[in-house]
Amino acid sequence: MLQRLLSPSDDDDGTLANDFLGELGKTVPLESLRLLLTSGNARTRATGAFLATFQNQNISSMVGELAALLADDNPRTRFDAVESILRCSTRGDGDHLAQALFALADEHEGVRMGAIQFVRFAKDWQLKFARQRAASLRPQTPFSAIAGICEQWRNDSSGTIRAMLDHAEPVVRRYGLGLAGRARFVVVDAYVEWAQASADSEISKLATDCFEHKQISQHAVWHSSLPAATRTSPRSNGQRR
Repeated sequence: MLQRLLSPSDDDDGTLANDFLGELGKTVPLESLRLLLTSGNARTRATGAFLATFQNQNISSMVGELAALLADDNPRTRFDAVESILRCSTRGDGDHLAQALFALADEHEGVRMGAIQFVRFAKDWQLKFARQRAASLRPQTPFSAIAGICEQWRNDSSGTIRAMLDHAEPVVRRYGLGLAGRARFVVVDAYVEWAQASADSEISKLATDCFEHKQISQHAVWHSSLPAATRTSPRSNGQRR
């Protein structure tokens, strides 16, 4: 079956990859996955990126191959690469975590959404390493602005989120949306409301999706810990949306 994945037919609709997962119990042999991820065939690479999203730390040795796919022409491949880096990265993968964060500036909306989810679901250390390394690799860019805001407001989550959502750079606003949906024992719904009230239509739409489709950690509880007087969106003139 691996050989068929390495030489995909034009009429394959993804069934073969799903059959491969079913046969292996969702654990793909490392060398088989590496062959898929590094193939010269774009469809084979896409299959490899898809299969990688079902793995975890067992493929930590392949985070470099996954990061390379962030430059792939296929946006679905890039999306899956971001998710896989989130799943398998280690504390030694600062550069690769930064590359996943750079997807906040991707030209494709779906890949940007994947990067926002990366911010939302990343472990604290993953997000810290990604943010710091991204700022180092791209100084004087929105990524250094993100690091600066986090440092300036490091003891004030609400201040950090509002500063980012009101920022002039779309990349910073997207990072702010990811922060707004992060679980902090509870998800503070007022933070997501601030994002929903953004004048940036992309941010507002994705924040609305958070409410309507519960695109938040399955372990999170929706409840606002903010006083009622502060539970208003910054652009709503005191009115709840």
